[in-house]
Amino acid sequence: MSTRCRFAPSPTGQLHVGGARSALFNVLFARATSGKFVLRLEDTDRLRSSVESEKRIMEDLRWLGLDWDEGPECGGPGAPYRQSERLSLYQDALAQLVSEGLAYEAWESSEELMALRKEAEANKTSFLYRRRDYSPEELQAFEAEGRTPVLRCVGSSEDIVFTDEVLGEIRVPAEDMDDFVIRKADGFPTYHFAVVVDDHHMGVTHVLRAQEHLKNTARHIQLYQQLGWEPPKRGHMPLIFSMTGGKMSKRDKAKAARQMTRESGRELAELAPLIGMTEEDLRRFMKKKNDELSTAEALANALGVDLPEIDVIDFRRSGYLPEALVNFLALLGWNPGDDREVMDWAELVSVFTLDRMGKTAAKFDREKLEWMNGVYVRGSTIPRLVEAMKDYGQFNAAIWKDSDDAMLSSIAELFRERATTIRSLEAQCGWLFQRPSEYGPAKSIKKFLLRNEGQGLGVLSALRPELAQMASWDEEALESVITDFSQRHTEGKLGLIAQPLRIALTGGPVSPPIFSSIALLSQEETVARMDACLAHFTE
Repeated sequence: MSTRCRFAPSPTGQLHVGGARSALFNVLFARATSGKFVLRLEDTDRLRSSVESEKRIMEDLRWLGLDWDEGPECGGPGAPYRQSERLSLYQDALAQLVSEGLAYEAWESSEELMALRKEAEANKTSFLYRRRDYSPEELQAFEAEGRTPVLRCVGSSEDIVFTDEVLGEIRVPAEDMDDFVIRKADGFPTYHFAVVVDDHHMGVTHVLRAQEHLKNTARHIQLYQQLGWEPPKRGHMPLIFSMTGGKMSKRDKAKAARQMTRESGRELAELAPLIGMTEEDLRRFMKKKNDELSTAEALANALGVDLPEIDVIDFRRSGYLPEALVNFLALLGWNPGDDREVMDWAELVSVFTLDRMGKTAAKFDREKLEWMNGVYVRGSTIPRLVEAMKDYGQFNAAIWKDSDDAMLSSIAELFRERATTIRSLEAQCGWLFQRPSEYGPAKSIKKFLLRNEGQGLGVLSALRPELAQMASWDEEALESVITDFSQRHTEGKLGLIAQPLRIALTGGPVSPPIFSSIALLSQEETVARMDACLAHFTE
């Protein structure tokens, strides 16, 4: 059978970068083995699942270039690809287990289960549910109360043993296997049951996912055995930790927001109305009573700071290129067997194998990601960067929002050598769209404008009418006029002209090549900025 991998997110929020890496490894393995990649949406959590989340997850996957062969919006032989549309398959499998005495109804309320857990905790033992016998009177009372039973499967009587493609042999003792829920009181299957039925009917041959799911695998293999099906091969990939240790989590945003709020020194009474909250609710957030993402984002906006990127959309908004993020994620827990780090998609597919997957947690080095993204920025074609600049503008009030493709191309060409992200590229070119309101640093002003009785200001004053009278305005014409001016006024020392010009046009002594920089400004704007600079230092 050909390889069939799947990625099966729950549409209850944004796509976490860890989930994106799981999807990536499944796509890479499918492509490397000439197999198929299946996308399935596990939407049995009816309270939290949403169509909006589905759309965001699929958009994020497509942005990363992780297209699926089968799944929502493209169909396939395993359709439908939403669990909420596959209930008849689950009901058939549930009925099979019940008829064979391998599943039964359990009637305990949430409060009763909690009491059992507390009792086990008091006895310093793990809580493992085992089948309980109910008297006719108890069942009658449960029904009178309006209780709806869940369905539990009978725990395995034998050790569960399987070979993990990454971790090797795994053994879970039978005494650690409980009678777990496979159908909830609302009639929907639990994750553990639905995933087994779906993987079987969709012909999944390999389940590749993070090690945090390892504890669930024994349950899934037990269900395969009870249903008489052949389980797929398993591979559990290392977790992703932050550089300070600990799993990367969406809670990191709340943690960062609290820290930034404390460091700001702002009073909660002042901040609360700015973010549409009561002071009491904000205090609850600061005391870690909740980790609401909306509160964290509102605080970050009020303080003018950025939260750490955790979800794929965060990296997109920050101006990372998807190809760079994919390359970086591929190296978290896997290596190509040599020192290669920058690899395009074709190269990743050509060398990807499961035997080079690591077993220990990988650290998410943000500095390395930024470095790698810079490599991709500098190596991209200008049209590709223009596309990325436009994408960045969808999520940010980009300074170039009203610029045409020709201007965007010029910006990309001029600034990409020093850029690591599209955001950093934007930060460099801000002077193109906004006149300097101040000039500095003081040391540069003194050196390039005021020294030798204001030599630099004199150069600007003399050059100004020559630039104002130019008949054509492009890089070649500017270079010719300014070079000729240099021969006549500064003995050919172009730096005595370039630095005063940079300060007048950008506010400081650093910019891309001077002729290219001036060419991006209009003739009128260039002369106006020179006039403003002269007026600033001579009035």
